[in-house]
Amino acid sequence: MAGCNICLDKSCDGEQQLPEVERFVISADSWNRDRAIVPCKVRFAFNSVVGDSFEMCTVQCVRYNVSVLKRSSKTFLKGDWSLFVDHHDLKSGDNVLMSYKPHVGSFNCVPMAPDGDVRISALNEAEYNNQIFSGTSFTLRMSEITDDEMKRLLSIVKWSKRWTMTPLVHRLTTTDAERFALKLKKSLIDKLNLEPAVTIQFKVYGGEPCDGHDVRYKIMTDGRALCQWKEVVEDHGFAVGQLMVCPAVMYEDDPVVIVWKV
Repeated sequence: MAGCNICLDKSCDGEQQLPEVERFVISADSWNRDRAIVPCKVRFAFNSVVGDSFEMCTVQCVRYNVSVLKRSSKTFLKGDWSLFVDHHDLKSGDNVLMSYKPHVGSFNCVPMAPDGDVRISALNEAEYNNQIFSGTSFTLRMSEITDDEMKRLLSIVKWSKRWTMTPLVHRLTTTDAERFALKLKKSLIDKLNLEPAVTIQFKVYGGEPCDGHDVRYKIMTDGRALCQWKEVVEDHGFAVGQLMVCPAVMYEDDPVVIVWKV
């Protein structure tokens, strides 16, 4: 069976203008180490939900920043695509299943061998850990993380396949823990598409479990969200210097901030 002369996918029936891009396969004929081609049948839908880049997350919680090159007849995936291919030792005949996470505009990806087996990362432990952390955001000017903290942090971040956004690692400051004012980054607020001033739910892990706290916030002029989280700090004993991982997830279409003590 001959492949599509545009995207090279043998199963492609041309540009069908499908309304959604929930799941698609980058077939064995549509990728090489340097780039992948989005199948024509989902190209319009794909182009409508991503900009010039998006995040791709594997089953092993490794995140890749993939750049998108949109041409008149083709859409290419580049950037960290080559790292993804190298790290999973993809071979001729392999396919990649892409599943869209609409709330944050990112994709889960599953590289598969021709027999359907999932390709696991070929990185050694040190390389794997470094790649895990490369997909994590750290607060600027934060004091050095100790070896013990690093071990605990790594185990937490490896759980991040359940998170829909890049986790933030942050050490609590006086403003955070004593003035009860936590500022969430603009990049996170943009993805959550928060209203100008309302509440957002916080859930704390790594200590006494909680059912969640409704935290009031307001969007500042610089785009960050100022959260008044006094109840969270007092209920869970947060103090200046405490290291935490702070991702966000979408739960039943509602944004939830996870606070995980390290």
